[in-house]
Amino acid sequence: MHPGNRTVCVDWNGVLDTYAGFRGEEHFDPPRPGAGRFLERLKAMGFRVVVLSTRRPDQVWDWLRRHGLDAHVDDVTDRKVPAVAYVDDRAIPFRGDYDEVLSALRHFRPHWHQERRAPREPGDRHSPAVTRSEQPVHSGN
Repeated sequence: MHPGNRTVCVDWNGVLDTYAGFRGEEHFDPPRPGAGRFLERLKAMGFRVVVLSTRRPDQVWDWLRRHGLDAHVDDVTDRKVPAVAYVDDRAIPFRGDYDEVLSALRHFRPHWHQERRAPREPGDRHSPAVTRSEQPVHSGN
C-alpha cells in the first residue's frame, strides 16, 4: 500500500489553531476547540496524521507539545506529502470544472475571516486594517 493511502494531511493555522491572520513570527494562537478530539479521532480511524504548515516544523512540534496534541500527530512538514485528503481552511476543491474553481475563488474567504473589515483611516491605530491577503480575489472583470 502506498504511504499516502492512509495519510491525512491537516493544516495547522486556521484548522488546528484559532488563527485569524499572521501577526508575526513569534505569535502563536491557541488550539481551536475540538482540535485534540479531531486528531484523536483521525488516529482512531487508522490514519497517519501529518500536520502541514508554512512555519518551521520545530515551531509546530513545540506548539503541539505545549497543548498536549503531539501524541496524535505522526509528522509535521512544510511540504505537501502524499495523502488521501488534505484538511485546509484555504482549500478550494477541484471537481473537474475550472470555471467552478474560478467562480469560487472570486468570492473566497477563509472561515476565520468572518466579516470584511474596513481599511484604517490615517492615524487610526485601533481599527484592524485589511491586509492584501484578506481582500477578495478579483478576476479583473
